[in-house]
This record gives sequence, structure tokens and C-alpha cells, in this order.
Amino acid sequence: MKYDIVIIGGNPAGGAAASSAKMLHKDKTVLVIRKEEQSLIPCGIPYTFGTLHSVEDNIKSIEPAKNMGIDFLIDEVSAIDSNQKRLHLKSNRFVSYDKLIIATGSTPFIPPIKGIHLEGVVTIRKELEYIQALQSKLNKGKEIVVIGAGFIGVEMSDELVKLGANITLIEAMDSILPLAFDNDMISPAIDVLAKHGVTIRTDTMVDKILGKEGKLSGVQLQSGEVIKADNVILAIGYQPNVSLAKEGGIQIGIYGGIVTDEYLRTSIKDIYAVGDCVEHRDFFTRKQSKLMLASTGASEARIAGMNLYNLRVIRQTKGSIAIFSSSLGDISMGAAGLTEKQANAEGFQIVVGRNEGVDHHPAKLPETSKQKVKLIFSKGSGVVLGAQIIGGQSTGEMINILGLAIQKHMTASELAIMQYGTQPMLTAGPGNYPIVLAAMSAVQQMYV
Repeated sequence: MKYDIVIIGGNPAGGAAASSAKMLHKDKTVLVIRKEEQSLIPCGIPYTFGTLHSVEDNIKSIEPAKNMGIDFLIDEVSAIDSNQKRLHLKSNRFVSYDKLIIATGSTPFIPPIKGIHLEGVVTIRKELEYIQALQSKLNKGKEIVVIGAGFIGVEMSDELVKLGANITLIEAMDSILPLAFDNDMISPAIDVLAKHGVTIRTDTMVDKILGKEGKLSGVQLQSGEVIKADNVILAIGYQPNVSLAKEGGIQIGIYGGIVTDEYLRTSIKDIYAVGDCVEHRDFFTRKQSKLMLASTGASEARIAGMNLYNLRVIRQTKGSIAIFSSSLGDISMGAAGLTEKQANAEGFQIVVGRNEGVDHHPAKLPETSKQKVKLIFSKGSGVVLGAQIIGGQSTGEMINILGLAIQKHMTASELAIMQYGTQPMLTAGPGNYPIVLAAMSAVQQMYV
């Protein structure tokens, strides 16, 4: 088989790369090679355990891509021959390419803890059959320990508690979601988790996982305390899936991801890489980053797909702004850019703007939520460095506004006088828009 453009991997980054490539190169043939006939929406996986009716409700359809003229091959690439521009498949077939995009994603990080391989210790893999099997296992668990309070750990804890299990969430750092939120912002989310029945243990390290005859019985902390467990979920993060690229001679970075330039070109001509398998760089410092986000991967994929044959779209965003959002039902959270703690650690002189209010007007409207906004600005230039929001369902789109503001280097004064639309059921009031008031509080500190 011979195709103009071949993508290895079909999750968010691979899918976005394929559609972007086809949209801007209509005369080119495009093939996506992936292991599964059906694939999950990765960010929706935690919600299949409680909120959704089944795992099948979280399957992403490939029909829109097929309708665009993109072909799919269910197989696995075993080797990349960049000299011949040919892929070896596990089915003993070959696919030739002109341009290749690697979107092999990531795999769960397995820490070197004693007892990690006991039956009942699981990870959250982005595979349909694995998650289907995992659901039946976790549904039977009455005592579940989740190790790691990043977004996956927090969301899994909140979903599993809906099934009636006793959930203990363990985090080595001093708060949940420590890479996205400062401690002074995250307390409402901690309160919601506790209200839902999740037991949270921060500043806590796991010493070993206990069991007899290969079967899990509990978790022992470094303090010596033992927590009973029928299941342990490892949610400590993911690592780039780069074995194929590495064996193919492609350069790998210090954090284990594929090294690319601004247009996602790898060290080998005509081979690109996008998504979790890539070594990202921080937007502000250009340091290598371990950040892995589906939205970041999809953005990179569009850059690669549009620029395969010539640089049609000049990349202006020179790194990842680390933009997150999540929901625990009662409360939603969004963050972008640097936290106050991170900004101080990097040596930035900063000013912090804050606002607390509600997300509807008047406040007595149904489903009105409290809303808390924190903005971090450079003290000298006034440029926005980071944003955090805790509030209702409007949080997800508000953090996207602030993500764009960060990418465009907007200042506190520009945010303070920006034009915006308001509506009683959708937003805070005209005189109380939280982004504007938080920016105003920073302007006051700078100029008064």
C-alpha cells in the first residue's frame, strides 16, 4: 500500500492531524493506522465509571473522518524504515508514505513501589477493551485507593464514589491538582470531594502495596499506617510512548518525548510527531515540559497537518500554556499558564489580581454558582502569566478566553477594559464580570 500521508495513532492528536492534513491537502491520500476498530475519548474515560451509562457512550465515531476521504487501517506498526519511507506492520504487510506523522500517545507511568504488580493494582489506559474489563473489576471494589491527585486521580475518585465505594485519594504534594492550582484557590474543590465522600490524604507518600499470594490487601504509607484496599488505581501520570520512534532512529528528548521543531518536524526528514509522544516546551521559559494534554496535542496536530508540504501557517504560539479544565458536578475548575507558586519559582516579579462573585445575575437565579478568579501578571510589563477559576459550568469557556489572552500576551489594563457580552442566565452582570474585575484589582496595585 502507498499513501501520501500516513498517521500512526488515531486518538485526539492523530485524528486532528489526519483531518487537518486532508482539509489543506485535498489531492493527497491520507491513512490512519491504529490498533483498535473503536477508540475512546480519553478525557471522558473517568466519567464512564459513574456519570455515563456505559463505556460505549464514550466512543469517538470515525465516520466524519471517513466522509472526508480519510482511510483507516486496523493494525499495528512494528517498525519505521525511514530510508525506504516504509512502515512494517504486525500483519506482515507494508505501507509506504511520503509524509509520516507519529501520534502514538502515552502510557501510564508505573512507579517503582513494592507490590505494584499485585492483582487489583490498575492504571487508566486509553484502550476500549481494557477499560471495559476494568469497569467490572472496580464495580466490585468496596475499598479503593487512588494514588495521585492530578486530574485523572481526582476525576476517577469523584466518579467511583458514586458507585458506593470508599475512596481514599493519596497525593505526595501538599494539595490536590498541585500543578494547575495554587493552594488558596483549590479549597472549594477539596470541600466538594469531601462532601461527595472522598477521603483526601495530601503530603502523604506510599511506601509499599500489600498483599498475599499475589492478591492485593492494602497500602502501607511511609508513616507505617495501613489503608485497606480491594483495588489500587495508579494515577501518577503518563510517559511518552516512543519505542517505535526510538527504534526508528528519531531523536528523543530529556523527558523521553520525541524532539520536534516549531512545526512538529522530527530529526528525520518527512517524519512529524504530535501529541503526548512529543517533548513539549513551556510557553514562558521554553524549558522542556512533561505536560500532556489532549487539547495541546490537537493544536500541535493541526500545525503539523497544515504544514506538511510547505509552511502555509506560521506558528505563533511557541510553547504550551498548560490549559486545563475539569468538573466535579457541583463545581468546575479551570487553569492556564503559570500558577503563583510556579511564577515565583521561575523568578518572575508578579502582581496577583482576584475577584469573587457569582456566575449569574441576579444571584437568585436557578443554578447560580459562586465564582472565584485569580490572575497572575508580570509586575513590570503587566502581561498575563496565568489564570485560575473555580466556579460553575461557565468556567470551561472562561478559561479558554484567558488562555487566548495568555497566548496573545494581553496585559492587565487590556483585560480590564476588554469588551464582553453578558446575559443573566449565562454570565455575571455587566458591572461584575469576574475577569475584568480581577484584572482591575491588579491594575490598582500597579498604578495606585
